[in-house]
Amino acid sequence: MERQEKVQFVRRAAADGMVLLKNKNNTLPLDKDKKIALFGTTSYNCFRLGWGSGDMLAQKITQVNEGLTDAGYELNKEIDEIYSKWIVNHADEYKAVNRDWAKWVYRFNEADISLSDIEKSAVSSDVAIITIGRCSGEADDLKNEEGFHKLHKEEYELIRNVSEKFSKTVLILNVCGVIDLTSIEDCKVDTILDASLGGEQFGNSVADIISGKVNPSGKLTTTWAKKYEDYPTCEGVDSIEIPYNEGIYVGYRYFDTFGVEPRYHFGYGLSYTSFDMSISDIHIDGTTVILNVNVKNIGSRSGKEVVQCYISAPDGKLEKPYQELCAYTKTSEILPNENEDAIIAFDLVDMAHYDEENAEFILERGKYILRYGNSSRNTHIAFVMELDKTIVCEKVINRFAEESGKLNLISKKGASSISYDGEKEEIANAQVFKIHTDCVETDFCNENYKKAELLTPLINDKIITLDDVCDGKATLEELVSQFSNEELACMLNGVIYSGSDANATVGSMSSKVKGAAGEMWTSDKYKIPTNACADGPAGVRLSIFGTPESDDGEIAHAMVAYPSGTCLANSWDLDAAYQMGAYIADDLKIADIEGWLAPGINIHRNPLNGRNFEYYSEDPLIAGNIGAYVTYGVQYDEDGNPTGRYTTIKHFACNNIEYERGISNSIVSERALREIYLKGFKITVQLSAPLAIMTAYNKINGEFASTNFDLLNGVLRSEWGYEGAVMTDWNPCANSKKHSEAGNDLIMPGCHRKDILEGLNDGTINKAEAQACAVRILSLILNSNYIIKNK
Repeated sequence: MERQEKVQFVRRAAADGMVLLKNKNNTLPLDKDKKIALFGTTSYNCFRLGWGSGDMLAQKITQVNEGLTDAGYELNKEIDEIYSKWIVNHADEYKAVNRDWAKWVYRFNEADISLSDIEKSAVSSDVAIITIGRCSGEADDLKNEEGFHKLHKEEYELIRNVSEKFSKTVLILNVCGVIDLTSIEDCKVDTILDASLGGEQFGNSVADIISGKVNPSGKLTTTWAKKYEDYPTCEGVDSIEIPYNEGIYVGYRYFDTFGVEPRYHFGYGLSYTSFDMSISDIHIDGTTVILNVNVKNIGSRSGKEVVQCYISAPDGKLEKPYQELCAYTKTSEILPNENEDAIIAFDLVDMAHYDEENAEFILERGKYILRYGNSSRNTHIAFVMELDKTIVCEKVINRFAEESGKLNLISKKGASSISYDGEKEEIANAQVFKIHTDCVETDFCNENYKKAELLTPLINDKIITLDDVCDGKATLEELVSQFSNEELACMLNGVIYSGSDANATVGSMSSKVKGAAGEMWTSDKYKIPTNACADGPAGVRLSIFGTPESDDGEIAHAMVAYPSGTCLANSWDLDAAYQMGAYIADDLKIADIEGWLAPGINIHRNPLNGRNFEYYSEDPLIAGNIGAYVTYGVQYDEDGNPTGRYTTIKHFACNNIEYERGISNSIVSERALREIYLKGFKITVQLSAPLAIMTAYNKINGEFASTNFDLLNGVLRSEWGYEGAVMTDWNPCANSKKHSEAGNDLIMPGCHRKDILEGLNDGTINKAEAQACAVRILSLILNSNYIIKNK
């Protein structure tokens, strides 16, 4: 694959992930003869991605002013000159941003633009475009303050002054996630575009939307509240103990159920054209639903639409949200007056709710209302499904008892959920399908993890190597049985290439490839090759923090900076997710790296989370689906053959805020865990079988995720049947001697070898479980290095 092919993909994927939030009087798209006055420092120096491991450093970004100029627009020369000089005068400051840990910034200071400058430009220009930027990243969060989640005073003043002088004003949000727009409610802004963090082609992608070359089709995967206090997740985000008092009512599940009006609702996004939807066919087989929705373009421009389906489940023993996303699909480009049949399919069993009392997923008796439309608050009733009795879909074990007295779960009792005119009539007149409950067999997943048995070496003078295993002459278990405690300790621990823990640089710990994040133990004796991994999830990052651009190697520049996770997810396009994964696999091949530390599946629980830009959604279905398709694209080619590259889906689980992430404690109910925070991971595991999973730093109900037996050997291995490898995030705070018995195979990046060896020698580490971990790590190497070698 040529790099230019990938760059063109980035340009279109980012544009498809941009969400048009407002477009008064059809201000956009702009004809090419319109003269633009381009304001905002970020228009000339934008954020491609957030900072930390989720950033790419070596790639040049296309700025908004460059994209608009290349698209054929004339920019106001006087305004352009003011900003261009400002950028040159602050060049050193901008170059250091993101490369230098100490100079990460949330926003750039605005250039010195006087009211007189604005007034003059309004006379000679047709439209004003303002870009506001907001960045965040690893190990830090936004604050609910000006310049962070809220607009800074100088940003507000710029928007107010410009919108008062211009007849048409467009606001571009180059942001890391949801921001509070309350302060500009009194400003005369005609159009708002959530352009997100779009990767290295950001300016060109924006220009494609502005010009109408691309019709915006992005939809929000996270609710934008009118004010921060409207979110039910505010409590404890800046503390060590974080109570998930909202339970299952996360995002739109809360806003819809409790009747809270958001600024922009889940699934929302405007287009330059209009679509009409109607159901052309319904097929129900057992609990499998297949819906054919005819989508017709009734506007004047070609475009894409997202068909979204929601289920409203009956209350019974368990409270249910007003509605939950159950399926969706994105159409292809539909010409004006043309139509397309969109196929929606899902299994009602996948919408089962968790009954903590009996440790089971159930579908309660009653009527299930299926809604369809193009956003969560623009739907109509498709039909109703009726169950005559409660179905037990899956039996498990309660594994995550929250700490007594630390949760005060909210209830919807007394709350007024949303509604719309005619809803009751639609429900009353809807076709009702009786679901035959005898078609559902209970899935019993309530067996505990079977402890590993100690491996004893064969009486054999010949050393068994990984080559022997690959050739079918021996098993991985036989290979591992030969390991001494010293060798086993090496296998269970990453390698620091410098040979000194003190000199290692976080994010660059590989001897194989400069800038790679880490690697596993190698052995000439056992023919174990080097297996390296690189950071993600917006590309293969090979640049090193704290170093100048001149240190970036040729391979680092060859990598591609793709759109952020949120931008990709806002496209609701699974084909794009797969294609991005395929391009990432090729980037890994070019870099000679096997593993990719991505994608991120964590939920957008709270808008202040510094790493939200890396993640996909507040909804686990979207998070799981996008993660699965990216993973499949990395691990398998278009013919379904393994590529030898692998993903490490992360951060498992409940890493939903960055404040004190190394020791914070997420206190969450079992039901919320299983329905919200684990569900996305489960979907990805079951759809695409990622070869590796990365655990989170934080605790879950008092136990670190990386040493949480119930999470790893309980849910992940026993219930989900996961057979891949599990590794820690870099430098976890959890007890090194507890990882292997909990089911965490590999401790990264390599600072714990002495602890592991000590535990193996004194028996505080179960050697049989340590051997089982080594087998899984070597299986990962076998499924990557040896597949690559034999391709």
